[in-house]
Amino acid sequence: MLSRGATDLEMFKRVLVLIIILASLGFFNFSFLGNDILKLIELGGIGLIFLIIVLQGIYSQGEGFKITFRWEVTFIIVSVFVSMFMAYSAHNQGLPTTLIAQRFMYFYFFYFALHLIKIPDYDLEKIMVYLAIIYVIFYMIQYAAYPRLIFNVRVLEERGTVRIFQVGLSYLILAYFYILNKSFNEFSIGKLALLLFFFSVFILMGTRQLLFSIFLLTMLNILLSKKVKSKILVVMIAGLAAVPIFLIFQDIFLNIINLSKEQSIGFEENIRILAGTFFLTEFFPNPVAYLTGNGADSSNSGYGVMIQMYKDVFGFYQSDVGIIGDFSRFGSIFLISVISILIRILGGKLSEELNYIKYFYVFVILTSFTGSGSFGDANSIVAVCITLYMIDVNQHNKAVNSEENSDDTEEADLVNENSTFA
Repeated sequence: MLSRGATDLEMFKRVLVLIIILASLGFFNFSFLGNDILKLIELGGIGLIFLIIVLQGIYSQGEGFKITFRWEVTFIIVSVFVSMFMAYSAHNQGLPTTLIAQRFMYFYFFYFALHLIKIPDYDLEKIMVYLAIIYVIFYMIQYAAYPRLIFNVRVLEERGTVRIFQVGLSYLILAYFYILNKSFNEFSIGKLALLLFFFSVFILMGTRQLLFSIFLLTMLNILLSKKVKSKILVVMIAGLAAVPIFLIFQDIFLNIINLSKEQSIGFEENIRILAGTFFLTEFFPNPVAYLTGNGADSSNSGYGVMIQMYKDVFGFYQSDVGIIGDFSRFGSIFLISVISILIRILGGKLSEELNYIKYFYVFVILTSFTGSGSFGDANSIVAVCITLYMIDVNQHNKAVNSEENSDDTEEADLVNENSTFA
């Protein structure tokens, strides 16, 4: 089992992991950081991952533990490199260009690096919560500062709010379900305040599917949790808490409801449906591309110019159609690997402490056709790797505990035998 000794080495591990996470987030994309600097930051994080793998592979001592999702993550990485050849043959984008354009997918190597670093899972949970708090603080700062842009992110003024598409949403969602599950063990006003603090951002984002999914999973979490004794009382309290929340954010909720009514009239004209249909059909140049994907595009190639044209002229964004957009880039190998990960997590037996990870992936499924796909987005890939690693740690710890209990039982049986023959 992983020890809790607070050593300099463990502190170094925390800093190392935090640097890689921040690199994957582009240090939250502050506007004073130009695109060139952001690319260097991203490449620096990837370089650090490869350095860890090489050095730990050479000098690491001690036995590791099972890498449960080895094949899925490996095939995702393979799909990324295979897609390069379709980008070259069908879209005339050079291999070196694609190699750089798809750099965000190399963060999947972080999963293997974590196994070499062997950072304790509780350290990752703390980092996750701190990042979520920072995310909300930065969101509120940008919200108050609008129309001045402090972060180089997409910002829209609509639906009665300022919608800010800040990077790092996955950590906020993970931390929300983590704190929610912790509240079942030991409720406190501080935890409740933190949950409301997190939930306020979900409302301010004005995204219907996000808001509905979080609310639905919160209710399911309460109703299905074995640790909540008076479920009816908790649901009633949650319902009462929803009243002042609705009154505070009334304009946002009313705008979302009105928008839903307007879009329900012309359902087939919804831009996401049109974009999803396009990227599933006309976008693929040949049948083989369904297996390999079309590859990541670069603005420095004709392929990238074509993708930009789809955005500007038709409003078709691969990042708006979730897993469909990822499939159009990386193909069936990628998609099958992702489905395998989801099935194994949701169908597997995890300790109750990791229930929040299951709810995170249920959320991923519920929102898998809107927004950036969690498995194909640089801002989420590292978070995915962390959750997979934490599941591995949990399985390892369960196996160690089982062996220790088995040894204790054998010792007790041996003592009983000796006492019998004495």
